[in-house]
Amino acid sequence: MWSAVSAAEPVVRLCHLKTWPDFAGYGFNLHADRATPGQYIGKVDDRSPAEAAGLCLHDRIVEVNGIAVDGKSHAEVVANIKSIDGAVSLLVVDAASDAFYRNNGVAISSSLDDIHSIHCPDHNPHSPNATGTVVCILYLVSCLSHGYSV
Repeated sequence: MWSAVSAAEPVVRLCHLKTWPDFAGYGFNLHADRATPGQYIGKVDDRSPAEAAGLCLHDRIVEVNGIAVDGKSHAEVVANIKSIDGAVSLLVVDAASDAFYRNNGVAISSSLDDIHSIHCPDHNPHSPNATGTVVCILYLVSCLSHGYSV
C-alpha cells in the first residue's frame, strides 16, 4: 500500500494503472453519490493493479488520462477510464488534501508542481513464479520443436 508522504502533508497523486493477465480489471470500484458531487474510489481490491498504483478508498478522482472529470456523469467517467485498452492514469486526492486545497483556493489539476506519480508494475508481483512460468513454457516449446521428448 502506498504511504510515501505523511498524513499531515496535502498530496495529489497521479496513479498509473495497467491490467495484468492474471487479474480481471483494475481492481477498484467507482462510486458516485447524488448528494455529493464528484467521482470517488468506492473499493480497492487487495493485491490489485489499483492497490499497486496507490489508489485508496474514498479518493476523489480529479482527472482521467489528463481530462478533468468535474461535472461529468458517472457513465462519462467510466467511458474515459475504459478509453485506453489496458491502461489508465487517474489524478486523485484524499479527503484531507482535497479540503486543504479547496480551503486555500487552489484548483487541483495535473498542472500542480508537487504531484506524486505512482506506477503499477507491468505484471502481478503476487503471482508465484510469473516470469519463471513463461521461461519454462518457452523452454518446453523449444525442446518439442527440436524433437526432444520431455
